[in-house]
Amino acid sequence: MSLYGSFEIGKKSLTASQMGQSTTGHNIANVDTEGFSRQEVTQGTSRPTAEGRGTGVDVTGVRRMQDGFTKQKIIDEQNRVGTWQTREKVLTEAEVIYTDLDGSQLRGAMDEFWNAWGSIANEPESVPLRKTLVAKSESLVQSFRLFDTRLREFRENLNNRIVAEVEEINQLAREIALLNKQVQQLESRGLPANDGRDKREVALLKLSEKMEIKSFENHLGILEVQIANGQNLVHGRDTYNLTPIKSAEANGDIRLNLVNPPGLDTDVTGIIKGGAIKEYINQRDGNIKEFHANLNEMVNEIAFNVNQIHVTGTGINGIKTTENGYATFNEELQKMPVADLKSGNFEIKLVDEFDNIQETLVIDIEAGVDTSKTIVEKINRAAGAYDKTPEGQEFLKDKNKFLAKVNENGSISFNSGMGERFIFGKDNTNTFTKFGLNCFFQLNNGAKDIQINAELLEDEMKIAAGVDLVPGDNNIALKIAELQLATTMNDETITFNEFYNKQITDVGLKVQDAKKGLSSHNQMLDQYVAIRDSISGVNLDEEMTNMVKYQRAYESSAKFLSTINEMTQTVINM
Repeated sequence: MSLYGSFEIGKKSLTASQMGQSTTGHNIANVDTEGFSRQEVTQGTSRPTAEGRGTGVDVTGVRRMQDGFTKQKIIDEQNRVGTWQTREKVLTEAEVIYTDLDGSQLRGAMDEFWNAWGSIANEPESVPLRKTLVAKSESLVQSFRLFDTRLREFRENLNNRIVAEVEEINQLAREIALLNKQVQQLESRGLPANDGRDKREVALLKLSEKMEIKSFENHLGILEVQIANGQNLVHGRDTYNLTPIKSAEANGDIRLNLVNPPGLDTDVTGIIKGGAIKEYINQRDGNIKEFHANLNEMVNEIAFNVNQIHVTGTGINGIKTTENGYATFNEELQKMPVADLKSGNFEIKLVDEFDNIQETLVIDIEAGVDTSKTIVEKINRAAGAYDKTPEGQEFLKDKNKFLAKVNENGSISFNSGMGERFIFGKDNTNTFTKFGLNCFFQLNNGAKDIQINAELLEDEMKIAAGVDLVPGDNNIALKIAELQLATTMNDETITFNEFYNKQITDVGLKVQDAKKGLSSHNQMLDQYVAIRDSISGVNLDEEMTNMVKYQRAYESSAKFLSTINEMTQTVINM
């Protein structure tokens, strides 16, 4: 080989050392860059001469240090961490709702409510104690409604988070599509796109935390991303957006549509798996819905049991008129059998001005047959408002004597047109409770709208403490007070307080389980990340060693060129 050939060898050697030093500097500069993969210069011997003599070194490329198996494990585990992290976060926030409500004495309000009834049982005719009962009852009602409001607000908050997750998912999909374009443009010209691939992988990892995805790289180096059922989210340079839709069928909850292809929306709410967005949906439709159902179950049971006792009692002065506060039926429903009634009978007692019972009306009820209209007709028939013609045809003989009627809105009202007062007696059919007659609580939709019977708020003397207007009778108040320790919940196995305490305990256990699951998957993720870092991470000690190595190689190459230059000068000067 000529001296000029040696110059070429020296030049290539300098270039290789310079490239190695530059890559080392790039690694050091990005030691703290998120997702950066260590790069390494790859070298190979140059093509030898025809005689087989070496011609130096060629830089064949800059390799990105990666392990595909570990990368996929990290993506999978990141998805599980996203799931458990969201679960732990939502349940912890739900636990705070229970804790705050306990701090504002929901359980205390329940205890004070029962105790107020106990006080009435001791002094049934005490006006101050009746006023106290009304105050404690309103406090309990407000606590229930506050609990309901917070759960509804929390559910709406989860819907808002789902919308926010959708926006982030779409943004990450657009970022991956843009990086696909950049990677393809560089690599189609034979240039490395290592940094672009790193950025694309970071976006993919963030996306996997939010939802379960499938990803693969095609022959052009483009990353394709699909959701769980194989529908495209990123296809080449194109993206297919998720769209949040407010559903009318699910109380305004957010559902997810995937626009793929453009103009064709597919509901993928039930198709998406794993990750933060799916866990928000699962918690909203699972635990939070269950917590709300438990609250309504407890409220409904308290109201039903209190009302069932209260309707059979009477206040201090009996009743002149009353309307049910919540059991309304449209015209069609009035023709249908009233649900939840039992076959049996109930009593309505007419009393005179001296509190003497003048007449007891016994109304027979046939479950599955009687409608609100037929019940009213039976009451009025028993009260003597109807008579028969000689031919046996029934007619209303006295418009003013009717005792019950169906109002325009479908509710039932009572009015003693002849001036008598009346009281409600025994009822083994649930009729009084079903129609809200002489009830203590009024409600249609559980905790959302529970309230005290407006008539009792106007006149606490109408609160039923006893039966049949017997002076000093405490039978009703005593039975209601005893409900505090009665096993009425969970198929009559636990008390109201035990039921509520169980809800708090269950939430706490779910939080603990979520924390354990999150910790376990975080540890697994950390292990895979450690393996990745051992392959792809920048080690400053190693880079310092490489820096010295390339420095020495560069110096040696320079010395080689200097020597060849001197030899060339010698030849020229001969």
